[in-house]
Amino acid sequence: MDKGLIVAIIAAVVAIVAFVYARSLKPPTAETSTLSMGQALGAGILGLGILLLAMPWAAGEISQLGFITSSDFGILSGAVYAIGILALLGGLAIVIARNAPEA
Repeated sequence: MDKGLIVAIIAAVVAIVAFVYARSLKPPTAETSTLSMGQALGAGILGLGILLLAMPWAAGEISQLGFITSSDFGILSGAVYAIGILALLGGLAIVIARNAPEA
């Protein structure tokens, strides 16, 4: 069996299980604890930091693939643009959420 096919099957199974799990979750009530906006912001910044730490390694690995003709610098600069867009969207979401009325 082809290695790519095995990876695709595993990814499909994980996606189906995640979808079924997400459908089984109940909406939060007053008794359940949820993340505050500051905690969610901290988790998002932590995720961006992990992505930033992994970017040079990932760019080097991607550039060594046979079908990629770009250099490390081009891949890394594109990844920085993607991270910048994610940071801008996260900041925009926080500004909108802070100005939204409490439900």
